[in-house]
Amino acid sequence: MIQVVDGFGKEMRRVAASFSRVRRWLWIAGGFFRAVGRVAGVPLGFLLCGVLLQTAAALMPGQTERLYARSLYPHIPAALSRVSGRVSFSVGEVLMCVVLAAGSAFLVRFCVLLYLRRGETARRASEALRYSAWLAAGLLWLFMLAFGLNYQRPLLFDLMGFERRGATASELEAMGREVVGRVNESYAEAHADNRPAPDPEQIKTLLQESFDAAPDLALLPRGLYAPPKPLFASGAFTRIGLSGIYSPFTGEPNYNADMPDFQLPFTMAHEMAHQRGVARESEANFVAYLVCINSRDPFVRYSGYRNGLGVLGELYRFEPEKARGLARQLGPGFREDSRRAALFWAKATAAALTDRVNDLYLRANRVRQGTADYAASTTLIVGYYLRELKRAEGPAAD
Repeated sequence: MIQVVDGFGKEMRRVAASFSRVRRWLWIAGGFFRAVGRVAGVPLGFLLCGVLLQTAAALMPGQTERLYARSLYPHIPAALSRVSGRVSFSVGEVLMCVVLAAGSAFLVRFCVLLYLRRGETARRASEALRYSAWLAAGLLWLFMLAFGLNYQRPLLFDLMGFERRGATASELEAMGREVVGRVNESYAEAHADNRPAPDPEQIKTLLQESFDAAPDLALLPRGLYAPPKPLFASGAFTRIGLSGIYSPFTGEPNYNADMPDFQLPFTMAHEMAHQRGVARESEANFVAYLVCINSRDPFVRYSGYRNGLGVLGELYRFEPEKARGLARQLGPGFREDSRRAALFWAKATAAALTDRVNDLYLRANRVRQGTADYAASTTLIVGYYLRELKRAEGPAAD
């Protein structure tokens, strides 16, 4: 009995000590937030309102689609393009360099002043906190209004009316056979009689035609926007494993000019999809796929069909041998291009860090899968082919 009471007393003392530590940490945290509130209460409140706006948009995707994506957003890249579209270089890339340089200069100046004027540490730290809070709040609101709310739109899968069911093994085999055949066919046509590949300017024109003509993309805004632009720092972008980037503050799609030529059309179309309000990476990949395969140019179609081969991965889950058999049907031209791409992207020595940063960015915008969302474009491609197969079968008999 004595041992039981003694053990109970020790447990109670441990619990009391835990509560004491919690109260102490809460008191410290409360003091910190009161101090921060006095210094940067207004900008932090402005920042919080931006987060609440994103949350409200996520809770009402239909209203976000109607009031923002369809009504307000199309005018934003159009207005930005009137400025950035007048020059051949990427205004967004220049802006990014200016911001990085200004941020570095501010940090160096802050550290030097802290060292030289040690008696003013508290005042300068509070000023830096207030400026940083205002900067973060302003950037968040600019990003949300210029592009970010598009992440809260309804899924493109639902907007396009695709069936919510998995494909059967036979359906996946038919899709895989179709895509593999189109890859080989478009490659052969693109390289027949030593036909030259279209240059970047020609690719931009071809993609613009497809965006305007593809019937499945009528839900996207149409018109002339700033064209895709090559990045001056393409070498650096290769090192960090990026093929392209969209600048929402200037309305510009940007692409890595050093990448293999057959990857250019798909990358450009992907960034152009972002420009037209398709925020999620899987959906931008799917839109790029549709744009490329609907082009009148076989080289552009080849670039698109290459990115539809994910259906073989889906087939592999059910019928590994059939998936391998279809993959073996891919021609030597495709295999050589794949080898070239692998060698090129092997230079991406800092790709892991970029992937981590991109993952955090996507999750902050409520894309739960993070960078895994890129591969989810296969789900949309399967949904697209299921719809096409259903249309080919015609209406069911009564």
